Amino acid sequence: MFDIQHDSPVPIHEQLTTQIRMHIASGALKPGDTLLEYRAFAQKLLTNPQVVARAFSELEWDGALQKIAGGQMEVTTGAESRCRMKLQDLARARLRQAAAQALTFGLVEADILQAVEAELAAARVQPVAPGQARQAIKKTSHETSHRDAQGIQDLSRKDRSGSP
Repeated sequence: MFDIQHDSPVPIHEQLTTQIRMHIASGALKPGDTLLEYRAFAQKLLTNPQVVARAFSELEWDGALQKIAGGQMEVTTGAESRCRMKLQDLARARLRQAAAQALTFGLVEADILQAVEAELAAARVQPVAPGQARQAIKKTSHETSHRDAQGIQDLSRKDRSGSP
């Protein structure tokens, strides 16, 4: 249900917060559903408990989750619309960043609009189902980054040893 990319440039608490919001907004997590206590949740995700506590705290502050007995978190009534609004705000911010970057890199407005329209058309052809939302934001090859990192480490060892 959750896919944390430990080698991603996106901080783990942000990945977790976004994924929980996506699950709530899509209806995969409904009002009254519970999440494990933060330490147990962190153990399940193989991550630092403080990272999970930070994500839970942010979602509690936003009104998406509330703490219940036993330290578990429960999805609140109305969380679906709050999470959807937060995700839409995030999408708008990313679009603003992409547009500003495109302009900075020398693309003209017509080219930017054409690229956005093409991406919208592609997205309409293959809609993302609620259960596939996680796959839509997942890196294409998690293993590749580990292999690349290993290759860099191997090159680094060769450089220190003085051998080609």
